[in-house]
Amino acid sequence: MRSNSRGKTLYSFLWAGAVILLSGCSSIGKVENQPVSRLSAVEPRYSASHYNKTHPLGDTLMVLAFSGGGTRAAAMSYGVLEELRDTPLNKNGGNSRLLDEVDRISSVSGGSFTSAYYGLFGDRIFSDFRQTFLYKDVQGELTDLVLGFVDLIRRLFSTESRTEVAIRYYDKHIFEGKSFADLARSSGPFILINASDLNSRSQFIFIQPQFDFLCSDLSRFKVARAVAASSAVPLVFAPVLIKRHDDCNLSKPKWLQEAEDTAIKNDDQRLKEAVDSLNFYLDKNNPPYATLVDGGITDNLGLRTILRNVGLSGGVLKMYKRSEGTAPLPRRIVVIVVNASVTSITDLGKTDELPSIADTLTVVTDMQLHLYNTETNELLKEELMQWAKTLESASGQKVDAYYIDIDATNIEDKEERIYFNKIPTSFSLEKEQADRLISLARRMLRNNPEYQRLLRDLGASSR
Repeated sequence: MRSNSRGKTLYSFLWAGAVILLSGCSSIGKVENQPVSRLSAVEPRYSASHYNKTHPLGDTLMVLAFSGGGTRAAAMSYGVLEELRDTPLNKNGGNSRLLDEVDRISSVSGGSFTSAYYGLFGDRIFSDFRQTFLYKDVQGELTDLVLGFVDLIRRLFSTESRTEVAIRYYDKHIFEGKSFADLARSSGPFILINASDLNSRSQFIFIQPQFDFLCSDLSRFKVARAVAASSAVPLVFAPVLIKRHDDCNLSKPKWLQEAEDTAIKNDDQRLKEAVDSLNFYLDKNNPPYATLVDGGITDNLGLRTILRNVGLSGGVLKMYKRSEGTAPLPRRIVVIVVNASVTSITDLGKTDELPSIADTLTVVTDMQLHLYNTETNELLKEELMQWAKTLESASGQKVDAYYIDIDATNIEDKEERIYFNKIPTSFSLEKEQADRLISLARRMLRNNPEYQRLLRDLGASSR
């Protein structure tokens, strides 16, 4: 039986105690990325351009973005997948689902559990993901592993980090030992798992073009390790290390030099930062390790990965032509954002008593997160409209853009909003909480005006 709230509070204290107890022991990062002497030898190559050779995009380019937020984010992301599955689409005389139109999923932290699972196992997610992850007290089981007497004694004399305990758990109980080679061979959408590199101070995306800068083979890298990096909350989990091997004599790619020239010419600071983050790995004087932590630090919505990739490619038209060749340009661009962030409830300002350190830190974090999320949302909306105009001009046909924002902070009903704001950002939810989050995401998507416009334009209907 699942522990009650008091038990969870005890677990939280025990978890914090374990962190403090073991933080005095120095840990050595386990490096699992394999070197290659020739990048052309990497097979299968996990990149968007190679993916598109066997998965043509068609007339609708649909991208999903799954935010961070622990199991809460995973549940809401799963709910959106369910709703897309249950939306029939009459296409080319045959019956299909709107879910089959999804081409990309970009995710961070908690959302990466859902995206990676769907990418690996496809529709199996609808039969076992609730039991495998959403209903499971993952945080409690990890705490038991960290605080187990035998393991605790072993770790006092070991340099292994807590993160390695989590990776073994994820690999065995969730992702079944699968690697990016398995992800590359799947029939689902292209999955972009995002982390943050403390060294380059930028996003780190688990795709082969990023691993090229490390002279490394992503295909043999475990998906569980990537998801652990994407969700490695600082202080709770140690970073995941990935080594730059310097064995393949990589020189600056032409596309990166072109992006650098464009950034200088247009005084584009966002593009310059993206270029600099990759140039960092080309400089042999820089540290040889990428130090990866939670992807939500650099982008809690998973949207800036899209902006970054388009910018580095020289614009949406160049990116599309490079990956799709002579294929017709899309007639629709759809972005669905699943934002599971909440507004934390505190006693701040209710009395003349000064706020506690915990309440202050909570509100400060909320402020920074929500302001950054708002900025990212508005930026992506503007860019999306511009991309549609660019493709429309190049193709000579109308290109529609749809920006569908599923934001948990926009719940209209006050009591329901309070209920969901109280759900913790953790890897442990009650079954009722998970089910209500799934239902919430489905309902918010189904009732979204932009989603309804998309359904009308596609001739589809929501069940």
